[in-house]
Amino acid sequence: MKKINIDPEQNEFRYSNWLSTAIDLMKPANLYLYGGRGTAKSTDILAKRIIDVVYDMPGAPFAFIADTYVNLLTNILPHVFLGLNRQQFLEHYHYVVEESPPDHWPKSSIRTFDYKHTITTFNGCKFFLKSLDRPSINAGISVVHQFGDESKYLQKEKLSKFFPTLRGDVIKFGGSHFFLGQSFVSDMPDPNFGESDWMDRMAAKMDKKQIIRILQTAVILNEIKLELLAAEDQKDIKQIALVTQKLSLWTERIKKIRHNSTFFFVVSSLVNADILTLQYFQNLLDGGSFDDFKLHVLSLKRKLDAGSRFYGSLKDRHLFKDGYDYDYYDANGMKANISLTCKSLRYINLNKNLEAGFDAGNMMSLVFGQEQGDIYRVMKNMFTIAPDWIRELANQFLNYFEPMQKKYLLLYHDRAANQYYKVKKDFASQLKHDIEYGPDGKRTGWIVQLMSTGQGNIPHPDKFNLMNILMGEKEKRLPKLLIDQWECKELVNQLEIAPTRQGPRGELQKDKRSDKLPISRLPMESTNLSDAFDYLICRRCWLDIAKQRRNHSLSEIVIR
Repeated sequence: MKKINIDPEQNEFRYSNWLSTAIDLMKPANLYLYGGRGTAKSTDILAKRIIDVVYDMPGAPFAFIADTYVNLLTNILPHVFLGLNRQQFLEHYHYVVEESPPDHWPKSSIRTFDYKHTITTFNGCKFFLKSLDRPSINAGISVVHQFGDESKYLQKEKLSKFFPTLRGDVIKFGGSHFFLGQSFVSDMPDPNFGESDWMDRMAAKMDKKQIIRILQTAVILNEIKLELLAAEDQKDIKQIALVTQKLSLWTERIKKIRHNSTFFFVVSSLVNADILTLQYFQNLLDGGSFDDFKLHVLSLKRKLDAGSRFYGSLKDRHLFKDGYDYDYYDANGMKANISLTCKSLRYINLNKNLEAGFDAGNMMSLVFGQEQGDIYRVMKNMFTIAPDWIRELANQFLNYFEPMQKKYLLLYHDRAANQYYKVKKDFASQLKHDIEYGPDGKRTGWIVQLMSTGQGNIPHPDKFNLMNILMGEKEKRLPKLLIDQWECKELVNQLEIAPTRQGPRGELQKDKRSDKLPISRLPMESTNLSDAFDYLICRRCWLDIAKQRRNHSLSEIVIR
């Protein structure tokens, strides 16, 4: 960990790890970085990168790209703003968010009449906020540099549509080596969860010899700057003039070799070991598997699991990516304390029954949907993990679905709980009570109908059969399945990785051994939400249709 004097007069020091220091020295035109947890990718590396580009191209237009606009607002930008603040790049002094800048600030090269989805800096730079789920925002606007965090969520096919927007004014901004560059950071993607490794191909763009030359030149330039500081301290006019001339010469040299440079790097969390401490790594290792430690801490890519999947017919066509009603978010703005409710869902019918599948255990899971004509739309998942319990899950539900006009919930649940129904000990009855009665014991206005009472367990082969026929879309009597990719992120991950195994009598089963994982890993890696999804989908009428379809197919095979 290197100690850097950033203000000699105030004797102010900060600490920087070697990678952050190297990037500060290099300032490459393009940066693509995979970093483990705790490497301060957003709050340090990306924040300083933004400041460098802003100062080097005053008045320039930039783009900040994320997978969803909601993720950009709620997760990514708060960390970036924190990092800018740490670098003393301050809101209302250096930049404003979604508002007209002060009149005395220079104007941006791109004139806009609406400051929604923008950040404007004191020197006329403008950041346009874009997301893959909302490509219409600022469509057609050219930018001269693109930034992105959590890049593993940016799917290559959709991201490629944004890259052509790098076509800014070469006459105004071509003098900067950052012109038409990119800055993207992420932790290592996991193919098991459908995360994208599009940055891998950027490694081929890096000229290692060029990067070494840049570093060597930057070190010399830094030494010259130290010489200048020493000469200024001694008030040596002649030496100041000589060093200033030398500084100008080497500044021009580094500008030339930085042009069209790319730095691609993979680094583990150990780069920040001095700050994170040994206990941090020990806690991560104790709290998960070594495979996870290798992925999230050591940045070693995990291979895609082989073997069959329980939901093998799940395809990208079953995911819808336009589920947010952005009129709701636009009415509030970036800086508002947005209340995330079902009102933000584009496709929900507030005047229709709501349906949910419920799975109980050390992770309490709910999956919500509505039947909409020939489409069954799964729009939201919720969960709590211990020590939170059913009351906390009910509170989540009541807050999120408060805008519903028809407060009637059809709850499909685990049939195994029915044996406890008579003594009022089953979890489904408890959830029903906690939804119908708030924490204060008063009626909430909701009515919950338990849909699985008195029914027997559904065998795994029947579930497997229905899921593959439903997702295969070959049975017209079954609805078309659509799942919200963003609001059901954990569910989709579980559906994509749930494997099969052979039961004690040779029958096909869902492999549920991942449910024994540590609590913190359950939302993304267990089968709990997929079980709640099963209860929601495996209703008697659809199971019967799937059985008829299977029997019909078998009879065709016999005839042939």
